[in-house]
Amino acid sequence: MKKFWTISIILVLVSAIIFSGSLFYYISETREDEATFDQLSPTEPTEKVEGNKTGGQVPAEFLDGGIFSKNYEKAYAYMQSMSTEQMVGQLIIGTCPADDSAKSLISKYALSGLYFTDDNFYSMSVDEIKSAISSYQSSAKTPMIMSVEEEGGAVTALSDLDAFPDYDFASPRDTFAEGGMDAVKEMETQKATMLSSVGINLNLSPVLDMAQEFTQIMYSRSLGGTVQDASQYAKDATSINQGKGVSVALKHFPGYGTIPDTYEPVVVDDREKSIFETNDFKPFEAGVDAGAHCVLVSNVFVESLDSSCISSLSENTHKILRNDIGFTGLIITDNLNNADYSEYANGKDVYVQAVLAGNDVIMVDEIEDAYTAILNAVNDGTISSATLQQACMRVLAYKYTTGLLK
Repeated sequence: MKKFWTISIILVLVSAIIFSGSLFYYISETREDEATFDQLSPTEPTEKVEGNKTGGQVPAEFLDGGIFSKNYEKAYAYMQSMSTEQMVGQLIIGTCPADDSAKSLISKYALSGLYFTDDNFYSMSVDEIKSAISSYQSSAKTPMIMSVEEEGGAVTALSDLDAFPDYDFASPRDTFAEGGMDAVKEMETQKATMLSSVGINLNLSPVLDMAQEFTQIMYSRSLGGTVQDASQYAKDATSINQGKGVSVALKHFPGYGTIPDTYEPVVVDDREKSIFETNDFKPFEAGVDAGAHCVLVSNVFVESLDSSCISSLSENTHKILRNDIGFTGLIITDNLNNADYSEYANGKDVYVQAVLAGNDVIMVDEIEDAYTAILNAVNDGTISSATLQQACMRVLAYKYTTGLLK
Protein backbone atom coordinates (compact mmCIF):
# COMPACT_ATOMS: atom_id res chain seq x y z
CA MET A 1 0.00 0.00 0.00
CA LYS A 2 2.83 2.35 0.91
CA LYS A 3 4.43 1.56 -2.42
CA PHE A 4 1.15 2.44 -4.21
CA TRP A 5 0.96 5.88 -2.60
CA THR A 6 4.61 6.59 -3.32
CA ILE A 7 4.14 5.81 -7.02
CA SER A 8 0.96 7.93 -7.15
CA ILE A 9 2.68 10.94 -5.63
CA ILE A 10 5.58 10.63 -8.11
CA LEU A 11 3.14 10.46 -11.05
CA VAL A 12 1.31 13.58 -9.82
CA LEU A 13 4.58 15.49 -9.48
CA VAL A 14 5.72 14.45 -12.98
CA SER A 15 2.37 15.50 -14.46
CA ALA A 16 2.61 18.87 -12.72
CA ILE A 17 6.12 19.42 -14.10
CA ILE A 18 5.03 18.50 -17.63
CA PHE A 19 1.98 20.80 -17.42
CA SER A 20 4.08 23.71 -16.11
CA GLY A 21 6.59 23.26 -18.91
CA SER A 22 3.87 23.16 -21.55
CA LEU A 23 2.23 26.28 -20.13
CA PHE A 24 5.55 28.17 -20.09
CA TYR A 25 6.24 27.17 -23.72
CA TYR A 26 2.77 28.27 -24.82
CA ILE A 27 3.13 31.69 -23.15
CA SER A 28 6.60 32.20 -24.67
CA GLU A 29 5.41 31.34 -28.16
CA THR A 30 2.39 33.62 -27.83
CA ARG A 31 4.59 36.55 -26.81
CA GLU A 32 6.95 35.90 -29.72
CA ASP A 33 4.01 35.82 -32.14
CA GLU A 34 2.70 39.11 -30.73
CA ALA A 35 6.13 40.68 -31.07
CA THR A 36 6.38 39.50 -34.66
CA PHE A 37 2.96 40.92 -35.44
CA ASP A 38 3.97 44.27 -33.95
CA GLN A 39 7.12 44.34 -36.07
CA LEU A 40 5.15 43.65 -39.24
CA SER A 41 2.38 46.14 -38.57
CA PRO A 42 2.82 49.00 -41.07
CA THR A 43 0.87 51.63 -39.18
CA GLU A 44 1.30 50.95 -35.47
CA PRO A 45 3.71 53.55 -33.99
CA THR A 46 6.30 52.39 -31.49
CA GLU A 47 8.31 54.20 -28.87
CA LYS A 48 10.42 57.24 -29.70
CA VAL A 49 14.13 56.54 -30.03
CA GLU A 50 16.43 59.56 -30.10
CA GLY A 51 13.75 61.63 -31.76
CA ASN A 52 12.80 58.96 -34.29
CA LYS A 53 10.15 56.28 -34.45
CA THR A 54 10.96 52.73 -35.38
CA GLY A 55 8.65 50.67 -37.51
CA GLY A 56 6.30 51.80 -40.23
CA GLN A 57 6.32 50.58 -43.81
CA VAL A 58 7.16 52.93 -46.66
CA PRO A 59 4.20 53.11 -49.07
CA ALA A 60 4.88 51.28 -52.32
CA GLU A 61 4.21 54.40 -54.41
CA PHE A 62 7.11 56.18 -52.62
CA LEU A 63 9.64 53.55 -53.61
CA ASP A 64 11.51 54.78 -56.68
CA GLY A 65 14.93 53.19 -56.26
CA GLY A 66 16.36 56.70 -55.99
CA ILE A 67 19.73 57.94 -54.82
CA PHE A 68 18.45 58.34 -51.26
CA SER A 69 16.36 55.16 -51.22
CA LYS A 70 18.65 53.28 -48.81
CA ASN A 71 17.46 55.73 -46.18
CA TYR A 72 13.76 55.79 -47.07
CA GLU A 73 12.79 53.49 -44.22
CA LYS A 74 14.61 55.57 -41.62
CA ALA A 75 13.23 58.76 -43.14
CA TYR A 76 9.69 57.43 -43.20
CA ALA A 77 10.00 56.28 -39.59
CA TYR A 78 11.34 59.68 -38.55
CA MET A 79 8.49 61.37 -40.39
CA GLN A 80 5.95 59.38 -38.39
CA SER A 81 7.08 61.25 -35.29
CA MET A 82 6.40 64.62 -36.95
CA SER A 83 3.26 66.72 -36.96
CA THR A 84 1.71 67.96 -40.20
CA GLU A 85 3.06 71.42 -39.38
CA GLN A 86 6.59 70.07 -39.01
CA MET A 87 6.33 68.19 -42.29
CA VAL A 88 5.27 71.38 -44.07
CA GLY A 89 8.30 73.15 -42.64
CA GLN A 90 10.59 70.52 -44.15
CA LEU A 91 9.49 71.67 -47.60
CA ILE A 92 10.80 75.23 -47.12
CA ILE A 93 14.24 76.80 -47.41
CA GLY A 94 13.87 80.39 -46.29
CA THR A 95 16.17 83.32 -46.94
CA CYS A 96 17.93 84.05 -43.67
CA PRO A 97 16.90 87.49 -42.42
CA ALA A 98 19.66 90.00 -41.77
CA ASP A 99 18.26 90.76 -38.31
CA ASP A 100 18.16 88.44 -35.30
CA SER A 101 14.80 86.79 -36.09
CA ALA A 102 16.19 83.68 -37.81
CA LYS A 103 16.17 81.45 -34.73
CA SER A 104 12.55 82.20 -33.96
CA LEU A 105 11.60 81.42 -37.58
CA ILE A 106 13.48 78.13 -37.43
CA SER A 107 11.66 77.13 -34.26
CA LYS A 108 8.22 78.38 -35.27
CA TYR A 109 8.12 76.88 -38.76
CA ALA A 110 10.45 73.86 -38.42
CA LEU A 111 12.30 75.06 -41.51
CA SER A 112 14.13 72.57 -43.68
CA GLY A 113 16.93 75.01 -44.29
CA LEU A 114 18.24 78.53 -44.69
CA TYR A 115 19.62 80.40 -47.68
CA PHE A 116 22.40 82.86 -46.89
CA THR A 117 23.74 85.88 -48.75
CA ASP A 118 26.80 87.98 -47.99
CA ASP A 119 24.54 90.34 -46.02
CA ASN A 120 24.20 87.69 -43.33
CA PHE A 121 27.94 87.58 -42.66
CA TYR A 122 29.16 91.06 -43.50
CA SER A 123 32.08 92.15 -41.24
CA MET A 124 32.18 88.74 -39.49
CA SER A 125 35.33 86.66 -39.05
CA VAL A 126 35.49 83.04 -40.17
CA ASP A 127 34.98 81.85 -36.60
CA GLU A 128 31.98 84.16 -36.19
CA ILE A 129 30.41 82.88 -39.41
CA LYS A 130 30.95 79.28 -38.32
CA SER A 131 29.49 80.05 -34.89
CA ALA A 132 26.43 81.77 -36.39
CA ILE A 133 25.65 78.82 -38.66
CA SER A 134 26.21 76.40 -35.80
CA SER A 135 23.81 78.36 -33.60
CA TYR A 136 21.13 78.14 -36.29
CA GLN A 137 21.62 74.39 -36.44
CA SER A 138 21.29 74.19 -32.68
CA SER A 139 17.93 75.98 -32.92
CA ALA A 140 16.46 73.27 -35.14
CA LYS A 141 14.89 70.03 -33.95
CA THR A 142 15.66 68.47 -37.33
CA PRO A 143 19.13 69.32 -38.74
CA MET A 144 18.99 71.92 -41.47
CA ILE A 145 20.18 72.50 -45.00
CA MET A 146 22.53 75.50 -44.99
CA SER A 147 22.76 76.88 -48.51
CA VAL A 148 24.47 79.63 -50.48
CA GLU A 149 25.17 80.56 -54.08
CA GLU A 150 28.93 80.40 -54.49
CA GLU A 151 29.29 80.23 -58.26
CA GLY A 152 32.33 82.46 -58.68
CA GLY A 153 32.50 85.76 -60.53
CA ALA A 154 29.55 88.05 -59.84
CA VAL A 155 27.64 85.53 -57.69
CA THR A 156 29.60 84.81 -54.55
CA ALA A 157 28.08 84.52 -51.09
CA LEU A 158 31.26 84.13 -49.05
CA SER A 159 34.48 84.43 -51.01
CA ASP A 160 34.22 88.21 -51.48
CA LEU A 161 33.93 88.80 -47.75
CA ASP A 162 36.93 90.10 -45.82
CA ALA A 163 36.83 86.90 -43.78
CA PHE A 164 38.11 84.91 -46.77
CA PRO A 165 41.14 86.74 -48.21
CA ASP A 166 42.63 83.49 -49.52
CA TYR A 167 39.69 82.83 -51.83
CA ASP A 168 38.95 84.84 -54.95
CA PHE A 169 36.87 82.89 -57.45
CA ALA A 170 36.52 84.12 -61.00
CA SER A 171 33.44 83.05 -62.95
CA PRO A 172 33.41 79.52 -64.34
CA ARG A 173 33.57 81.00 -67.85
CA ASP A 174 36.71 83.04 -67.15
CA THR A 175 38.32 80.22 -65.20
CA PHE A 176 37.67 77.74 -68.01
CA ALA A 177 38.90 80.15 -70.68
CA GLU A 178 42.16 80.75 -68.83
CA GLY A 179 43.00 77.33 -67.47
CA GLY A 180 40.68 74.75 -68.95
CA MET A 181 38.82 72.11 -66.99
CA ASP A 182 41.73 71.52 -64.62
CA ALA A 183 41.45 75.10 -63.40
CA VAL A 184 37.69 74.71 -63.00
CA LYS A 185 38.17 71.55 -60.96
CA GLU A 186 40.66 73.30 -58.71
CA MET A 187 38.20 76.14 -58.20
CA GLU A 188 35.45 73.69 -57.25
CA THR A 189 37.81 72.00 -54.78
CA GLN A 190 38.59 75.30 -53.10
CA LYS A 191 34.95 76.34 -53.01
CA ALA A 192 33.91 73.10 -51.33
CA THR A 193 36.75 73.41 -48.82
CA MET A 194 35.75 76.96 -47.92
CA LEU A 195 32.03 76.23 -47.63
CA SER A 196 32.37 73.05 -45.58
CA SER A 197 34.76 74.75 -43.17
CA VAL A 198 31.97 77.00 -41.86
CA GLY A 199 29.06 74.57 -41.99
CA ILE A 200 27.53 75.22 -45.43
CA ASN A 201 26.25 71.92 -46.81
CA LEU A 202 24.54 72.94 -50.08
CA ASN A 203 25.92 75.11 -52.86
CA LEU A 204 23.27 76.25 -55.34
CA SER A 205 25.67 75.65 -58.19
CA PRO A 206 26.91 74.75 -60.85
CA VAL A 207 25.25 76.86 -63.54
CA LEU A 208 24.75 74.56 -66.53
CA ASP A 209 22.94 76.97 -68.86
CA MET A 210 24.23 76.88 -72.42
CA ALA A 211 24.65 80.61 -73.14
CA GLN A 212 27.04 81.43 -76.00
CA GLU A 213 26.71 85.19 -76.56
CA PHE A 214 27.45 87.99 -74.10
CA THR A 215 23.94 89.40 -74.67
CA GLN A 216 22.37 86.24 -73.22
CA ILE A 217 21.10 86.29 -69.67
CA MET A 218 23.34 83.56 -68.21
CA TYR A 219 26.47 84.31 -70.26
CA SER A 220 28.61 85.65 -67.42
CA ARG A 221 27.55 82.92 -64.98
CA SER A 222 27.88 79.83 -67.19
CA LEU A 223 30.90 77.83 -68.31
CA GLY A 224 30.73 78.32 -72.05
CA GLY A 225 32.30 75.85 -74.44
CA THR A 226 30.49 72.90 -75.93
CA VAL A 227 27.71 70.71 -74.59
CA GLN A 228 30.42 68.15 -73.82
CA ASP A 229 32.38 70.75 -71.83
CA ALA A 230 29.32 71.73 -69.79
CA SER A 231 28.53 68.05 -69.20
CA GLN A 232 32.05 67.41 -67.93
CA TYR A 233 31.70 70.44 -65.67
CA ALA A 234 28.49 68.99 -64.24
CA LYS A 235 30.23 65.68 -63.49
CA ASP A 236 33.33 67.25 -61.95
CA ALA A 237 31.48 69.81 -59.86
CA THR A 238 29.19 67.10 -58.52
CA SER A 239 31.88 64.61 -57.57
CA ILE A 240 34.27 67.20 -56.10
CA ASN A 241 31.78 69.10 -53.98
CA GLN A 242 29.78 66.13 -52.74
CA GLY A 243 33.00 64.28 -52.01
CA LYS A 244 33.78 67.08 -49.54
CA GLY A 245 30.36 67.10 -47.93
CA VAL A 246 28.79 69.95 -49.92
CA SER A 247 25.79 68.99 -52.02
CA VAL A 248 25.29 70.61 -55.41
CA ALA A 249 22.13 71.88 -57.07
CA LEU A 250 22.40 71.68 -60.84
CA LYS A 251 20.78 74.79 -62.30
CA HIS A 252 18.76 76.29 -63.88
CA PHE A 253 16.66 73.41 -65.27
CA PRO A 254 15.45 73.16 -68.02
CA GLY A 255 18.08 75.71 -69.09
CA TYR A 256 18.13 79.42 -69.90
CA GLY A 257 20.10 78.71 -73.05
CA THR A 258 20.10 81.56 -75.55
CA ILE A 259 17.52 83.81 -73.87
CA PRO A 260 18.68 87.43 -74.14
CA ASP A 261 19.16 89.49 -71.01
CA THR A 262 16.02 91.39 -70.08
CA TYR A 263 14.44 93.48 -67.36
CA GLU A 264 11.14 91.63 -67.68
CA PRO A 265 10.08 89.91 -64.42
CA VAL A 266 9.33 86.65 -66.26
CA VAL A 267 11.67 85.44 -68.99
CA VAL A 268 10.02 83.68 -71.95
CA ASP A 269 11.76 80.96 -73.97
CA ASP A 270 10.10 80.08 -77.27
CA ARG A 271 12.54 77.38 -78.44
CA GLU A 272 11.31 73.96 -79.54
CA LYS A 273 11.48 71.03 -77.13
CA SER A 274 13.85 69.19 -79.47
CA ILE A 275 16.49 71.87 -78.88
CA PHE A 276 16.34 71.25 -75.16
CA GLU A 277 16.60 67.51 -75.68
CA THR A 278 19.72 67.71 -77.84
CA ASN A 279 21.39 70.64 -76.09
CA ASP A 280 20.22 72.08 -72.76
CA PHE A 281 19.26 68.80 -71.06
CA LYS A 282 22.61 67.11 -71.69
CA PRO A 283 24.66 68.73 -68.89
CA PHE A 284 21.85 68.01 -66.43
CA GLU A 285 21.81 64.37 -67.52
CA ALA A 286 25.56 64.20 -66.89
CA GLY A 287 25.22 65.70 -63.42
CA VAL A 288 22.35 63.39 -62.55
CA ASP A 289 24.37 60.39 -63.71
CA ALA A 290 27.21 61.58 -61.46
CA GLY A 291 24.87 61.47 -58.46
CA ALA A 292 23.93 65.11 -57.96
CA HIS A 293 21.78 65.47 -54.86
CA CYS A 294 19.69 68.40 -56.06
CA VAL A 295 18.39 70.12 -59.18
CA LEU A 296 17.16 73.71 -59.07
CA VAL A 297 14.30 74.53 -61.45
CA SER A 298 14.13 78.00 -62.95
CA ASN A 299 11.28 80.50 -63.07
CA VAL A 300 11.53 80.74 -66.86
CA PHE A 301 8.38 80.35 -68.94
CA VAL A 302 9.26 77.69 -71.52
CA GLU A 303 6.36 77.58 -73.97
CA SER A 304 7.22 74.24 -75.58
CA LEU A 305 7.33 72.42 -72.22
CA ASP A 306 4.30 74.03 -70.58
CA SER A 307 1.99 76.60 -72.15
CA SER A 308 0.53 77.82 -68.85
CA CYS A 309 3.15 77.57 -66.06
CA ILE A 310 6.68 78.77 -65.51
CA SER A 311 9.12 75.89 -65.10
CA SER A 312 9.24 75.91 -61.30
CA LEU A 313 5.43 75.62 -61.19
CA SER A 314 5.06 73.20 -64.10
CA GLU A 315 4.05 69.61 -63.42
CA ASN A 316 5.02 68.64 -66.95
CA THR A 317 8.53 70.05 -66.58
CA HIS A 318 8.99 68.12 -63.34
CA LYS A 319 7.81 64.92 -65.05
CA ILE A 320 10.48 65.48 -67.70
CA LEU A 321 13.09 65.88 -64.99
CA ARG A 322 11.95 62.74 -63.18
CA ASN A 323 10.98 60.47 -66.06
CA ASP A 324 13.14 61.57 -68.99
CA ILE A 325 16.26 62.83 -67.22
CA GLY A 326 15.92 60.17 -64.53
CA PHE A 327 16.49 62.42 -61.52
CA THR A 328 15.47 60.97 -58.14
CA GLY A 329 17.00 63.51 -55.75
CA LEU A 330 15.66 66.77 -54.36
CA ILE A 331 13.96 69.16 -56.75
CA ILE A 332 14.23 72.75 -55.52
CA THR A 333 12.58 75.86 -56.90
CA ASP A 334 14.40 79.03 -57.69
CA ASN A 335 13.31 81.78 -55.31
CA LEU A 336 9.54 82.15 -55.68
CA ASN A 337 9.64 85.74 -54.44
CA ASN A 338 11.90 87.01 -57.22
CA ALA A 339 8.79 88.31 -59.00
CA ASP A 340 5.01 87.94 -59.04
CA TYR A 341 4.42 84.53 -60.60
CA SER A 342 0.72 84.23 -59.76
CA GLU A 343 -0.25 84.50 -63.43
CA TYR A 344 1.62 81.25 -64.10
CA ALA A 345 0.25 79.13 -61.23
CA ASN A 346 -2.87 77.55 -62.78
CA GLY A 347 -5.14 79.74 -60.70
CA LYS A 348 -3.65 78.51 -57.42
CA ASP A 349 -1.43 80.07 -54.81
CA VAL A 350 2.15 80.09 -56.13
CA TYR A 351 3.55 78.16 -53.16
CA VAL A 352 0.82 75.56 -53.36
CA GLN A 353 1.27 75.09 -57.10
CA ALA A 354 5.00 74.63 -56.54
CA VAL A 355 4.33 71.65 -54.28
CA LEU A 356 1.68 70.21 -56.60
CA ALA A 357 4.07 70.54 -59.55
CA GLY A 358 6.51 68.16 -57.88
CA ASN A 359 9.05 70.26 -56.00
CA ASP A 360 10.40 68.73 -52.81
CA VAL A 361 11.65 72.06 -51.50
CA ILE A 362 10.63 75.62 -52.25
CA MET A 363 12.93 78.60 -51.79
CA VAL A 364 11.29 81.78 -50.50
CA ASP A 365 11.87 85.09 -48.80
CA GLU A 366 8.33 85.25 -47.42
CA ILE A 367 8.56 82.29 -45.07
CA GLU A 368 5.33 82.80 -43.13
CA ASP A 369 3.26 83.30 -46.28
CA ALA A 370 4.62 80.14 -47.89
CA TYR A 371 4.20 78.04 -44.75
CA THR A 372 0.63 79.22 -44.14
CA ALA A 373 -0.43 78.69 -47.76
CA ILE A 374 0.94 75.14 -47.92
CA LEU A 375 -0.44 74.17 -44.51
CA ASN A 376 -3.91 75.46 -45.41
CA ALA A 377 -3.76 73.55 -48.71
CA VAL A 378 -2.87 70.35 -46.86
CA ASN A 379 -5.66 70.86 -44.36
CA ASP A 380 -8.29 71.50 -47.03
CA GLY A 381 -7.14 68.61 -49.22
CA THR A 382 -5.74 70.65 -52.12
CA ILE A 383 -2.37 69.08 -51.34
CA SER A 384 -2.88 65.42 -50.48
CA SER A 385 -1.24 63.87 -47.45
CA ALA A 386 0.61 61.51 -49.81
CA THR A 387 2.10 64.45 -51.73
CA LEU A 388 3.24 66.11 -48.52
CA GLN A 389 4.63 62.90 -47.07
CA GLN A 390 6.56 61.84 -50.15
CA ALA A 391 8.27 65.23 -50.43
CA CYS A 392 9.02 65.31 -46.71
CA MET A 393 10.33 61.74 -46.74
CA ARG A 394 12.67 62.53 -49.64
CA VAL A 395 14.01 65.59 -47.79
CA LEU A 396 14.63 63.53 -44.66
CA ALA A 397 16.21 60.71 -46.69
CA TYR A 398 18.53 63.31 -48.23
CA LYS A 399 19.47 64.45 -44.74
CA TYR A 400 20.24 60.87 -43.68
CA THR A 401 22.25 60.27 -46.86
CA THR A 402 24.38 63.38 -46.34
CA GLY A 403 24.88 62.75 -42.63
CA LEU A 404 22.79 65.66 -41.39
CA LEU A 405 20.54 63.13 -39.70
CA LYS A 406 22.23 60.25 -37.91
